[in-house]
Amino acid sequence: MRLRTMLSLGARAIGASVIGLGTLVGLGLALAATVGVIVAVFAIMAIDQVTEPGLGTITVAFAVGTILSFVVWMAGVRKAIRTSRRQLLRNTDPIDLAENGRVGAATRRIAATFGLPMPKLRHHPATTPIACTLSYGGEPIVVVSDGLLETLSDAELEAVIAHELAHLSNGDQRLMTWMLVPLVASEEFYEMFREEDEFDPRDLPWLAVGRLLVGSSALGVGLFSRGREFAADRAAVAATGDPGALASALERLDGATPERPPADLRKHARSVDAMSVLPALDPERDGGGGLFATHPATERRLERLRRLASE
Repeated sequence: MRLRTMLSLGARAIGASVIGLGTLVGLGLALAATVGVIVAVFAIMAIDQVTEPGLGTITVAFAVGTILSFVVWMAGVRKAIRTSRRQLLRNTDPIDLAENGRVGAATRRIAATFGLPMPKLRHHPATTPIACTLSYGGEPIVVVSDGLLETLSDAELEAVIAHELAHLSNGDQRLMTWMLVPLVASEEFYEMFREEDEFDPRDLPWLAVGRLLVGSSALGVGLFSRGREFAADRAAVAATGDPGALASALERLDGATPERPPADLRKHARSVDAMSVLPALDPERDGGGGLFATHPATERRLERLRRLASE
């Protein structure tokens, strides 16, 4: 790997981590202003029955309330991520390699090239072209949809599977899970105020804070994810030796008519899209490779693939 590429990926990872950490700190402050204050008030009311609470007592109560609320919140966020993956898998079926041999054969070849164990293969009935990687129970899983299998040729399918297995080989799935924590936490915080039955003007500051946190965490996820997409493209070409097949697959998938994805995929569209070969689920996705996009612009990826083909 070229030194310039390594430095670029390292800078992206550091920048994304700083943004993600900043988002968590911001969310922590927002939680402190709510739960921490509530706990402190109850503590003062309880202690006041025995003795007059001082500044130290108030500070300790505030800190304890903040820490406990943050820990509980993060546990809930990680549980939400696991639940989303469980729901996705619940709507998929194991791929019968006897009936769909081209998927199994391509995956077996590419996994051997990367030195990976054969991942589990699952099939989603969506007509939207989807190929994504995830792990559940410590096992790597590749999910492909009917729409993907019907759209791509054998060579293109192998190139897409190579891209997905490159994510596994690079450890992107584990890293992306951590990168998604600030985003999911921010979205949960924002939705908590936005989905109330009656609008309360007092919620406006919290909605503004939530929107700011969602934006900052999406920026961090995009900064990290776009760099990993380029890396997965390079690794896929190295594994297949055919940059033209991946380029053709990207063009075909990018030009596919977008369809409304099933509910199980819409709910967690961003987290699924972040590990897919192309973003296909988020209706508000930035397909131009902008600051908040999970993927680089397709044309930029094609340009890099053309350069690889000419080398």
